[in-house]
Amino acid sequence: MNEIIEKLKILTHDLGILYVEDNKGLRDNMSVLLAKLFPNVWSAGDGKTAYEFYKIHHPAIVLSDINMPEMSGLELARKIKEEDDDVRFIILSAFDEKEYLHEAIEAGVFRYATKPTKVPLLIDALYAAAVAINSRRDRRIFDNQLRDIFNYQNNLLIMLKEGEAVLVNQQFLDFFGVNSLDLFREKYDGFDTLLLEHQGFLYTTQEREWFKEATSNPGKLFHTKVLNHAREVCHLIMKLRLIPDKEGYTILSFDDITDLNLMMIFDNKTAKNDLMLQERSCVIKLMQVIRDNSAEVKLHNFYRGLTVVNSAVLVSIENNNMILKTTYTQLKAIKFGNNITITSELFPYSVVCKSIINIDFDEQTVTFSDVKFLDKSADQRAFIRLEPDEKRHSITLFYREIKFFGTTRIVDISVCSVKIEIDALPAGLSVAEAVKITIVFDTDKQPLNFSITGTVYRIDNFTRNYHIVILFELSSTNSEKLTNYLAKRQLELIREFKAL
Repeated sequence: MNEIIEKLKILTHDLGILYVEDNKGLRDNMSVLLAKLFPNVWSAGDGKTAYEFYKIHHPAIVLSDINMPEMSGLELARKIKEEDDDVRFIILSAFDEKEYLHEAIEAGVFRYATKPTKVPLLIDALYAAAVAINSRRDRRIFDNQLRDIFNYQNNLLIMLKEGEAVLVNQQFLDFFGVNSLDLFREKYDGFDTLLLEHQGFLYTTQEREWFKEATSNPGKLFHTKVLNHAREVCHLIMKLRLIPDKEGYTILSFDDITDLNLMMIFDNKTAKNDLMLQERSCVIKLMQVIRDNSAEVKLHNFYRGLTVVNSAVLVSIENNNMILKTTYTQLKAIKFGNNITITSELFPYSVVCKSIINIDFDEQTVTFSDVKFLDKSADQRAFIRLEPDEKRHSITLFYREIKFFGTTRIVDISVCSVKIEIDALPAGLSVAEAVKITIVFDTDKQPLNFSITGTVYRIDNFTRNYHIVILFELSSTNSEKLTNYLAKRQLELIREFKAL
């Protein structure tokens, strides 16, 4: 009760109340109580005097007995409501008959209570009336301000009272996917939490609070980052406007400029993380559609370049962790490579996952998370790239006719490219440079030798070594020799994989 009384005092700080009661003793006692809750209290002993007081003082609330000399409480209610429908009438009566209740409703009475009234019930009625009056005032202020803000029809608009949201427009509700301000308050833990961290943007930090920053700079344009109802990162330009002659009230307007893709300019690292989270959310939603329709996907894995492909069924999705049921063979390939590439007709690109949580060979399931799209499809490899037998091959690199004497091995090879690993980078070697390589494969019959001139396509720098991808074109004879070698190597890898 003490809490609601304190709230009532805040709501009634500028409201007046008229109390009408023909019993002087009751009138004096009630006036003392009301004076503790309202800054202005007027009392009258009959309906006619009460009406005269109303015309002079215009109270926001009228608390009246139903049976009084000169004019009844219901007659007084009708008369005043004809002039000002905003007045909240609370009728007190010793009678509990339905006809009085019906008349009270027709007269526009806000609350109807029987006498003698218990103080807690009266406090509840007064609090409800004060809330209704303030809400109607807020709506009127908001509507007036909307008429003054031209060309804002497509903006998100929100009116704040002492930093708390009191009114919003439909665009605001649509953006956050709710039907009312009450639902917005239930769904979101305060407006302060909506403004997300981004370099150069407005949000709350240990050094500054966003609302104080905005109110200290009315009319200034601020960059803000907010998630919409679909959990998509949006770039909004915010402007705060103070409402004249209404202390504590402000209006925020937001322009959505997400399509301009400017967030990278301000904070490249954070923006990339946002895109990854958004992409992951998109993949998960597509996976949910696949699960709901009991559709199959294809899993792609590589064992030393050997492609292993099998169908799989999505069993469940929980807390962004997904479980797929597939074949024993595919699980072996996943265990070896510790990643999964997934394809489906529903996906615009292949989906890759490098966070394998658990492989259960008994249940034939794999649990994984951290998914993202690849810009190339896993089933569109133009050429087979295989790992040669590490003990039965050698490669020598020449750059500018100078032999490289460091440790060198082939990571994988196809009929048009080779990826080699070296422990140091030859001085001056860069992408697009011409190089020469000699390769020897030790076969069961006789060594297979290649002398190839190629171009450096990519250089990857790792902690202890470098990977260099070299592109080349072979003569028809050498191309046939290398194709035959890769075919035999593929059969070796199939036997090796089956033996795992």
